[in-house]
Amino acid sequence: MSQNRKSITHFTLAIDLAGLCLSIGVVCLIYLLWINPEAQEILRVAEAEGTVPPRTFYILVKDWEQASCVVLTLWCLWLWFFRYRIFQSDSYLLDLDILHLDRMQQIDEENSENTLDFVEKRVAQLKGTLTDSQLVNALDLAVRRIRLNRNFQEANDVAMEVCDLHLELLNSKLAISKYILWAIPSIGFLGTVRGIGVALSLANEALDEGKITGVAASLGVAFNSTWVALALSLFLMFISNSLHGREERLVAQFKNYVSSTFIPVLSVRMNSPEPREQISLEKQ
Repeated sequence: MSQNRKSITHFTLAIDLAGLCLSIGVVCLIYLLWINPEAQEILRVAEAEGTVPPRTFYILVKDWEQASCVVLTLWCLWLWFFRYRIFQSDSYLLDLDILHLDRMQQIDEENSENTLDFVEKRVAQLKGTLTDSQLVNALDLAVRRIRLNRNFQEANDVAMEVCDLHLELLNSKLAISKYILWAIPSIGFLGTVRGIGVALSLANEALDEGKITGVAASLGVAFNSTWVALALSLFLMFISNSLHGREERLVAQFKNYVSSTFIPVLSVRMNSPEPREQISLEKQ
């Protein structure tokens, strides 16, 4: 078991590092082949004319601070893609009778054990088909608890704890992405400090010689880095809240299914009078 956990941890770390390397490679290629040549041409024309470079897209994102923010943005999206399992949501299970609860009333039963055996067999089939399904894991533990002590309230509580544990584990896995959300505005602020520092060092040149091109370019670095960082941060925060809200709604739906559908149906079926008892009651 510990060996499997280590292999899963190493695989997850490899996926994360692969996403970081891929993000760096893509951004470097874009800057080398497209953004840097265009930005240098704009700066060359502005310097030849003695004017301030226009605030175009290439000038806006040309510095290393903006490039770093773009790298972190792509890496964050990569992490979310695997953490939230974008294309592997279990919400469709709620629209299906995955446990075949409607068939319980059609089973020719002599006692409640047949009902529990039927549900256990169906859950085992689902676990073999739907690996890492939060809903199936909750149902499996609930059935195990019912088998252990026939306490439906404890079974319901165990299923609720499994759903809550899923959110806690997800939050722990998102620690890196939370750091990225904090780091992007910080990198933008570093660009602001660097740009203002360079502009102050060129203040004497602007005052003595009247050349404001260097000061304007340095101030452009300061404001452009902050603008790009804040824009990317707002974009990522929107996606983060949307994905986390979707996950919380899914957990709430799973809890509702277990507490209002699965547990009540199974409880009524298992606690229903046996056929022999019904015949004796009719005779009396």
